[in-house]
Amino acid sequence: LYRFLDHDRQQKYLEKIQIVSEEMYEYSKVRSWGKQLLHNHQATNMLALLTGALITETYKESQANIWKQAVVDVMEKTMFLLNHIVDGSLDEGVAYGSYTAKSITQYVFLAKRHFDINHFENNWLKMHFWFYYSTLLPGFQRTVGIADSNYNWFYGPESQLVFLDKFILKNGVANWLAHQIRKHRPKDGPMVQSTAQRWSTLHTEYLWYDAELPPHPPPDFDTAKMHVFPNWGVVTYGGGLPYTQTNTFLSFKSGKLGGRAVFDIVHFQPYSWIDGWRSFNPGHEHPDQNSFTFAPNGQVFVSEALYGPKLSHLNNILVFAPSPTSQCNKPWEGQLGECSQWLKWTTDEAGDAAGEIVTATQHGEMMFVSGEAVSAYSSSMKLKSVYRGLLLLNHQTLLVVDHIEKYKDSPLSLVSAFFHNLDIDFKYIPFRFSNKY
Repeated sequence: LYRFLDHDRQQKYLEKIQIVSEEMYEYSKVRSWGKQLLHNHQATNMLALLTGALITETYKESQANIWKQAVVDVMEKTMFLLNHIVDGSLDEGVAYGSYTAKSITQYVFLAKRHFDINHFENNWLKMHFWFYYSTLLPGFQRTVGIADSNYNWFYGPESQLVFLDKFILKNGVANWLAHQIRKHRPKDGPMVQSTAQRWSTLHTEYLWYDAELPPHPPPDFDTAKMHVFPNWGVVTYGGGLPYTQTNTFLSFKSGKLGGRAVFDIVHFQPYSWIDGWRSFNPGHEHPDQNSFTFAPNGQVFVSEALYGPKLSHLNNILVFAPSPTSQCNKPWEGQLGECSQWLKWTTDEAGDAAGEIVTATQHGEMMFVSGEAVSAYSSSMKLKSVYRGLLLLNHQTLLVVDHIEKYKDSPLSLVSAFFHNLDIDFKYIPFRFSNKY
């Protein structure tokens, strides 16, 4: 469009882009997003700064070069860290993950085009397709809402998917999924994209779409499968299926704060340029180790907390009482980092919060998954084990088993399980057998 503008307007736009880019560069040196890697704000703002630098470099070359160097320094660290995340996930969940991935895919494209930096063999990019496919509930409209989330994606994911097919996968599978999502987009209600998000990736979707890759689904896509995200600590069953009476979705999460790779990098400190948790921001995560969601026959029955206060019980996990370190909902206490608008990851033991997938196995329509989450609870509670197992018996029957062990000097005497549903109110109906409750 630039060449179609008159000279005065060209100058006015250039000056505005230059001024805002300079402000963005100065903010990057003082604001938290300038040093918090893998965070949605950092990738988005750095991409904006890079765009400003590429536009103004003909007129302010020395200044633009400084901006470009700042962006490349941060984003190359991002790509280096992503290479450690071998399951294609992002700890902020699918909604914020699409936010971050929007800018990562744009950076990868621009880095190759302008700097001849090639990231097309990045481990994370090779597996990122499954982050969109295996997290989809039946019907291609709603995703699992682990971490802060709306009902699906903040940006795209059609743009990210066509990028993956064009440059990484080259087999038509991501084009197929983009088509399914586009075809089944809700026309009204809470799952509709906001106007701010709806059009912002349309240009890259057009730029990257490769019509020579005929869309087709993954092999055996119409059969429910279990998928494990080992870095994220998430297991899903039934992702990426059409909406039919017998297609059921189940998710289970028991993972480490920030994901396994980031958690281990923070704790083992292999890189001098990483300043512990100060280099990251898992504030959009939830207190949700050993959490699960369940959509029998495609109908959401046990749901996640979406974008809300970080209260443990809203994530379908166990809380205990009386706890000497309860911070809200006394005397009850859930997992480390709870109680605020954002997850508290820098206080007390919160930075050590971790769960672990113990078992994940599928046999036909049956599935068993289990996790251990004792490390996600305060040591003051003197818990020895908080183990949960889920056994999916058929497409509408799920058995949940909790096994709890505590030390003799534990102050706890009560445990509570709460199963959350955003759409329907659960009502307690006493079970009657042989005229006894």
